[in-house]
Amino acid sequence: MSDIKIAIPLHGKMAARAFHQPFFRQKLAEGSLKPLYFLSPYYYRALTFDPTQYFELQVEQYDAQYNRHFLLQQLRMLRRFVIVTETTDMRFREMIETKLFDATLPGMAAQMIYVSALRRIPHIGRFLAWLEKRMYPTHAHDEYFAQQNVDCVLTPGMGNYNFWNEGNFAREAQRKGIPAFAAITNYDNIVNMGYRGFNPTCLAVWSRQMADEVIKLHEYPAKKLEVVGAVQYDRYLQPLTMSREEFLTSIGLDPVKKTVFFAGGVNVNHYFEIYRIFVEQKERLWGGDFNFIVRPQPHAKLLDAPGWQVVEKLFVDAGVYVSNPGVVDANGSRTQEIRIDLGMDDGPDELNYLLRYSDVLVNNFSTMGLEAAICDLPTIHIGYDAYTFGVKFGVTTGFQQRMTHNRRPLRLKASKVAKSDQQLLAFIEQYLNDRSFDREDRHEYAVSECGELDGMATSRLTDMIKSRMK
Repeated sequence: MSDIKIAIPLHGKMAARAFHQPFFRQKLAEGSLKPLYFLSPYYYRALTFDPTQYFELQVEQYDAQYNRHFLLQQLRMLRRFVIVTETTDMRFREMIETKLFDATLPGMAAQMIYVSALRRIPHIGRFLAWLEKRMYPTHAHDEYFAQQNVDCVLTPGMGNYNFWNEGNFAREAQRKGIPAFAAITNYDNIVNMGYRGFNPTCLAVWSRQMADEVIKLHEYPAKKLEVVGAVQYDRYLQPLTMSREEFLTSIGLDPVKKTVFFAGGVNVNHYFEIYRIFVEQKERLWGGDFNFIVRPQPHAKLLDAPGWQVVEKLFVDAGVYVSNPGVVDANGSRTQEIRIDLGMDDGPDELNYLLRYSDVLVNNFSTMGLEAAICDLPTIHIGYDAYTFGVKFGVTTGFQQRMTHNRRPLRLKASKVAKSDQQLLAFIEQYLNDRSFDREDRHEYAVSECGELDGMATSRLTDMIKSRMK
């Protein structure tokens, strides 16, 4: 039996880190699936790839079409907000804020009224997706599908917000009679990223909770989805090649000491607060006798900010280990970051080691909190903002705490939320003294979001695809 040729479009970081990791590619091969990767120009033009297996995703064609058609822009904007949750309510207000000082007041008032009205009409999402499909078809990859004899497509997401390109790719395949499968790549996509852009042949979701959400919010048929688990987290269930002592020594830290790991968001102010607490006033915690690791969010909003460059140097000069997946080479290239995104190097990635060998995680309500729960790493979320003047609400902890997925009872039960620096240090002390606190709650939360934690999600995904191809 010949391999099934499966075309996979990869545009964003989360998709790349889910569907191009060595473990994922290995499981595809074991399942007789041959991936043909269509990479965004950002990735495709940065490295040299095998021309028989890698192609450029025609993002520029998609962008040109989007920029030409005002109605298409409106359809996608509406699709983003027709899934009515606390998060999409706040994102709508955030969008209004960004336009407020450049638009006329009557214009803004009209947009607020019509979006608020339309987004609550029953079945409006289904109509908007149908209208976009009929009015704005694309054919950017038709020749590739024919030339490569593509058997099926696998997309991250369902063509909703931040996945427009993948949605176009899937619809092109479907117009050619090619089955288009989809898999969710982040736990908040269903509730936070708007209505889907196409109907997959079958949708792979993480858990029963996620299945219930997509059926309810997206009016998605239960017979066209399967619970497979979180593909990108299979790697956390695999053995590591270095011991804790070996890893910490390799990054210049003392394996005898406890290790505090801070993984931040895009608000650079939070890093200065962390520097104040854990460097300038480090004696407040265990007499200052601990390892400290900082990992910035790999996003241009943070990494391109002058403030980050200043605080990164402060951390490094103080002996803090900065695990920066978005580091820029001396010549201005992001080659290292791209290699990390695409999993081009063999062996476990650094984040895998950090989550499994640290003693406590300090976080800002990001996905990292879920990854920590999978790895049984105690987590404390910062629930206060030390500096708010001139800061948009969308990057504050107040915004994060109101997001739909961050308010789930199990998420809050599995971690601590510090409302002051004193409380933050007290929670860290508690976990450093006894890591077993909240262990059962962490596991329950991880299972609720990810389903089975057995390292077999990728295998279940390949089985789903092959069974639906028959």
